[in-house]
Amino acid sequence: MEVSNSNFNAVNKPKKSKKHHIGASFLAAGAATTIPAISAPASLAIVKIEQKVGDLPADKIGLLHKKADEAIKVAGLDKYGVKIEYIPKTKIKKPVMQLMFNPIAMIEEGMNAGFFEKTAGFFKENTILMPEKHISFGAFHEIGHAINHNLSKAGKVLQNMKIPGMIAAGAIGLFGAFTKTSKPQEGKELTKWQKFKNFVRENAGKLSFAAMLPMLAEEALATIKGQKLAQKLLSPDMAKTVLKGNSIAYLSYLASAAALGLGSMAAVKIKDYFVDKKS
Repeated sequence: MEVSNSNFNAVNKPKKSKKHHIGASFLAAGAATTIPAISAPASLAIVKIEQKVGDLPADKIGLLHKKADEAIKVAGLDKYGVKIEYIPKTKIKKPVMQLMFNPIAMIEEGMNAGFFEKTAGFFKENTILMPEKHISFGAFHEIGHAINHNLSKAGKVLQNMKIPGMIAAGAIGLFGAFTKTSKPQEGKELTKWQKFKNFVRENAGKLSFAAMLPMLAEEALATIKGQKLAQKLLSPDMAKTVLKGNSIAYLSYLASAAALGLGSMAAVKIKDYFVDKKS
């Protein structure tokens, strides 16, 4: 049987092995998760500034509490069972990690407030949890969240998109870490999947930030709606304090969105660096 050289070469031509770059992928994934975590100290610094703004005399704190209860009635939220629960500060100092992952612990420490649309521990749905003494201005922002949830279709849609958006923002960074850019073979075009993959990797930072936009939009709406009530019920000076405190608080959400975008962008660049280095 005759065997041509061309057939022999075709059969014995070595196949190009696919390089998966597992080590580089995990390094890149580390960047995607570490950079957002590094933003936590910045968020804590913002909280400290909030606390300074909210460091008010007892009579003004009492006034804000009273007016916040009134705002719930003015907005018509009392018909939906919305109410405010004030949590006293505990004497036991909590570790930073617990504060980062436990919103109620942050409220106990006077570092945060929250509107809980669903039952949370001992607290029923439609409850606003506030520190007993700190950041009392935040009640109006949380009332804004309650308005979005109970009285606004668009606001509720944005609230429902927040968690999926945050998950997507993180997933984009991991996608960039565990994939690599596809290059067309000679005489062939990229497939639709390859084009999609390249697009996501090339725009990972922007896409991660964009995924956080529903959260940013809903937080902004909550502040705007709460501020309208503050201006209606408070003196101009007190309304300015509410606006100042809630505007500073908004910076922490911007920092989180920016950190996720940077993390995703860094993941792609780190992965590409090691892929190019080994190719």
